[in-house]
Amino acid sequence: MKALTGGTGRAAAVLSSLITPRRLPATLGVAGAALMLLGAVLPWVVGADSDALSYGFRPDAATGAAALGSRAGLPGGDGLVVVLTGAAALWAAGLLLIGRGRSVHRAALIGAAVLGGAWAALDLAETGTVRDREGRLPDLAAGPGPYVVLMAGLLLLAAGALARHDAFAELDTRTLRANRLWDNRRFGEALEMQQHTVRAARRSPGRGHPSTTGASVELIRMYAWAGWPDRATELARQTVEDAAQWAPDHPEDYQRLRADIAEILG
Repeated sequence: MKALTGGTGRAAAVLSSLITPRRLPATLGVAGAALMLLGAVLPWVVGADSDALSYGFRPDAATGAAALGSRAGLPGGDGLVVVLTGAAALWAAGLLLIGRGRSVHRAALIGAAVLGGAWAALDLAETGTVRDREGRLPDLAAGPGPYVVLMAGLLLLAAGALARHDAFAELDTRTLRANRLWDNRRFGEALEMQQHTVRAARRSPGRGHPSTTGASVELIRMYAWAGWPDRATELARQTVEDAAQWAPDHPEDYQRLRADIAEILG
């Protein structure tokens, strides 16, 4: 009983960590992508004539060729489109979940929602309305597949709409990655990444922001450790000048910054 209670508590803790405001968009995206993939392998059509169509993983009745999904009376292929759409959404949501999401990944979530949802809506509208070669309407009804895909589309739309670009979190993530590269003795990659991080930080949130100062200090440290004292000294001078913009509001932090830079430069 104690083990069961402990397991339930851990599960609740994991769930609560996934629905925080910061992680909620990514969690919705992962759930939407999973539903999209599930919808691809569920029947898209049911009814007396459904065996004449390919759906799920069943082979096409006329040709015997394997097909994934159904066009609800037209040639098969729905499932394949939805699988690719769901895979793209899962890739984008996964990057958001680990803090590496960018604008393109949020756009991918919205694009997957629009494509998958439009595809499912078209199938729902056409199911049972496309005549066969003899001119009769088949006895078909919509299966669960397109409804699951529509639900997935709503989750993906919500994920894309709620996700916001967090410049500060991105700076922290990039700096941590550069430090890991440095610790693994991949010095050139680490320097290049941190240089790019500082350039991006100077554009947004700006040269005089504390987050930009922190990223710059890490680059000063790398220059000093790499044996480039001139670069370290020049960047230190620029960093101290830029930090003067926030110094009046945080005088103690400013003094600590100057002390840290003096220690780095020796």
